[in-house]
Amino acid sequence: MLTAVLTRDGKTPQLVIRTLEDVDFTQERCPEIITEFTSNQIFISELADPDNNSSARFVELYNSASEPLDLNLWTLRRYTNANTELSSTIDLSGLIIGPESTLIISPNAEEFELVYGFAPDLGVSTNSPADSNGDDNLELVDPFGTIIDMFGVIGEDGSGTNHEFEDGRAVRNSNIMVGNPVYTFSEWTIFNDTGDAGTTKLPQNAPEDFTPGVRD
Repeated sequence: MLTAVLTRDGKTPQLVIRTLEDVDFTQERCPEIITEFTSNQIFISELADPDNNSSARFVELYNSASEPLDLNLWTLRRYTNANTELSSTIDLSGLIIGPESTLIISPNAEEFELVYGFAPDLGVSTNSPADSNGDDNLELVDPFGTIIDMFGVIGEDGSGTNHEFEDGRAVRNSNIMVGNPVYTFSEWTIFNDTGDAGTTKLPQNAPEDFTPGVRD
């Protein structure tokens, strides 16, 4: 609460307090604006490790909600091969993913644009979660540390398993509309150079075998 006297300086009205006792800020303040949120409607929709061009790798995220979602303090994390300790992280803060839209992350933005004909939403470094050679494990984590979506099994090298996409592609089946914190092979269609563990032995080439920016 503020107690003040209304005066005029010429034609300009002014509020003047008499003493500090006229200022009482003990009442409840306006609520703090919070942008962090969680949602299982953001998930990994495509992973790419092209057989003909490792520089054209990318990760695609999808927002199945009917409204844009702010990725403040969200992270994408990579566990390389059979590592159980975190290998690299991408901070997604500052990005907004549109309604029923994708978000593309590339470890080589210049090469991505040359190959696919448009710029990625986010360019990051090599050896990042967007630069997997197909046998790593990825997790999408919300601002509160909750795993929203998972590709692969932490502690298990993907080679020869049902989560290997080496020289190929892992694409989320179109009927999947929410993330899953436990890797589930039936939610994915996976191409690679081995065909092991129920995957498809059919290496994929860029750009013709990939659909960044389009939910299949």
